[in-house]
Amino acid sequence: MNLRRSANMKSLVLGYCPIGNGASIAPFDMVFKEKKDISSSISGVDAVVFWGGTDISPSFYNQAPHKYSQAGNQQVLSYRDSFEYQAMKFCLVNDIPMIGVCRGAQLLCAFAGGKLIQHCDGHVGRTGHQIDFIDEDGGVDSVYATSCHHQMMYPFDVPHEMLAWSSTKQSTFYEDDKGDVDMKGKVEPEIVYFPDVKGLAIQGHPEWAVGTRFADYCNTLVSRLFFQPVEI
Repeated sequence: MNLRRSANMKSLVLGYCPIGNGASIAPFDMVFKEKKDISSSISGVDAVVFWGGTDISPSFYNQAPHKYSQAGNQQVLSYRDSFEYQAMKFCLVNDIPMIGVCRGAQLLCAFAGGKLIQHCDGHVGRTGHQIDFIDEDGGVDSVYATSCHHQMMYPFDVPHEMLAWSSTKQSTFYEDDKGDVDMKGKVEPEIVYFPDVKGLAIQGHPEWAVGTRFADYCNTLVSRLFFQPVEI
């Protein structure tokens, strides 16, 4: 048996970027018993979470800003863009798992070589919608998830595992800097794992849904992907 990392081996430490959700690590405090602000130091953590917020720069995936982009001048990265991208590079080099939520998920997608749909509809508002997901037995189950984004991961051109998707497509259009994006035959991504960067990208907001099946499922994925024993 090869132990990747096991949740019962020690008290796990979650590094967090304080921009976006402050010092809270909920609901991931069900897995991680300690936390650390990575703005001072990123060393000594078992994983890092990157929270939601405004749009990332489309320069990360070689596009110009859509007219509704919140990113502003694509030639000038925001402090947060630069800080979090450098933190992801550190995690990659040092084999530290990453969790991305909403904006953080989109940055993970770009970091893994994917791109974003820069504008879509139907996903704004905390009320959310139903998503389908792969359960531990390899079957498909459903859960109600939060949703609040006008951009969307497009991971289809890079190595990825689609772990959850919208049960029914919520958007009536998908656009990038050139116009319409063809999503025919593709699902709307909700939770994606990027194995090349060890990144779990969660489009919804489990921190808004503490105590729900959605938050529990996100914690289950963190444990299963990063910290459970792996038979070889």
